[in-house]
Amino acid sequence: MLNVDVITLICEELEFGTSRCLDRTFRTTEDLNCRKGLLSLGLSSKTFLEPALDVLWRTLNRVEPLLSVLPETVSLNGKKMIMKQIALPSWDRLHYYASRVRIFKDDGTDNVHESVYAILGQSKPIFPNLAQLLPGTQICTYSLVFFLTSSISRAVIPSPYFPQSEHLDFGPSLALLASKSPGLRSLFITTTQFSGISASLRGFRELEALHLGHLPQYEKDYIQSLASLTKLTYLNLTLLSDDSFDYVGLQNSFPSLKQLSIIGSSSELHNFLKIVTPLSLQILSLTWHGDPSIIDAIDVTTSLGRFSSLQNLNIDNATSLFVVDPDRERLWSLFNPLLKLTQIRSLRYSSPLFLTDQITATIASSWPHAETLHFTAVSWSEIPPVSSLAHFARECPNLDYLQYPIQIDVSPGAADPIPPTPFMHPLRDFICSVHYDVLDPLYVALSLHQIFPSLKNVSGDGDKWDEVKAILESYHLILAQDRRSI
Repeated sequence: MLNVDVITLICEELEFGTSRCLDRTFRTTEDLNCRKGLLSLGLSSKTFLEPALDVLWRTLNRVEPLLSVLPETVSLNGKKMIMKQIALPSWDRLHYYASRVRIFKDDGTDNVHESVYAILGQSKPIFPNLAQLLPGTQICTYSLVFFLTSSISRAVIPSPYFPQSEHLDFGPSLALLASKSPGLRSLFITTTQFSGISASLRGFRELEALHLGHLPQYEKDYIQSLASLTKLTYLNLTLLSDDSFDYVGLQNSFPSLKQLSIIGSSSELHNFLKIVTPLSLQILSLTWHGDPSIIDAIDVTTSLGRFSSLQNLNIDNATSLFVVDPDRERLWSLFNPLLKLTQIRSLRYSSPLFLTDQITATIASSWPHAETLHFTAVSWSEIPPVSSLAHFARECPNLDYLQYPIQIDVSPGAADPIPPTPFMHPLRDFICSVHYDVLDPLYVALSLHQIFPSLKNVSGDGDKWDEVKAILESYHLILAQDRRSI
């Protein structure tokens, strides 16, 4: 006989297609077959029945399937309703299935009367073992209490499947969630109105992940309430307010925070970063709201020097995409503080720079652990030669993805050949961040191959990069034939 754990694993292999089958828009024939196959498996033997039912009922996007097991259900004016008292055997049958539901994603397709929720949840939550809840606008507003249980660990308020409205206030729904599910670990709050949000957030003491969209209105103690969540490891935050927030008394806050994504003005970014405990933060994404002055942006990047444990950094829209009369010193002052972050493994930087061979050498030597580097500015005031990429080959032995500007508008025969890198560097992907055409594809391909022998995928916004890639492929083919002949 098969072990129960093995049977469970077999059933869970079909879970992805089974849950996708609920989405009538994107489900495929394969998804439908997964669900039908799992149902057939469960009906084939008592041994398979319970594990199969656990997977089949694990995710629901509406309550209507539960009503199919109740003989007390009737249809009236196109809506499912319960018109008489539910018998005890019917309750037992209902809970037999409802207790298996772990994820409820309200997609707005429920064809039931709103009174059904109150009837089903009169004695206990509709789904007593629910782990994830994504309620729609209607449920949030009128029926949320019938779904809430202490077992919920993740919630999205309201469900993203519904159009967002700044006129509806979901503050009472959030307060109710805090009172009924205080052990929540993950909370996603979408862009809408939440009155009393600061007080409600303080109720989620166990919260580890929090995503907060742009709110139409902020309360002055908003940041204070966030700082009270000491177990947060992930925070996605948008601070777009005409009024300043209260940071009084806050320092070394968010002691467990490892990942932070924040959008705001220069002053709010600067003020918030000052209160974050520096030693635990590993992943940081900064996006400026609007078009900040470079002086204000420099204050923000300068403050990053305290985060010595940062491994992943994304800085977007620090200055205008097109800088008028760019100042070499100020652009360098904006970027230079990042070189102190010696643990960087992944970087995305969108502002322009004056890049030379010497500056490229400085960048490469500052980040010996780098694995992916993206320099994504639209315009560059100075561009280094192709040979400058050799600094990355020497100093960044783990680099496998590089986006960087190099001079590719070199006339055929105008540049000297580049000596080969004496080891097999692992870089496989390179994107050239300039909007020029390649004038000499053979030279560019040979140079890149000499520096990065493993390089296979190359691209850029100009013409003839397909030729460069084709030449690189021919090099690899020749090398493969040579190895086989040895």
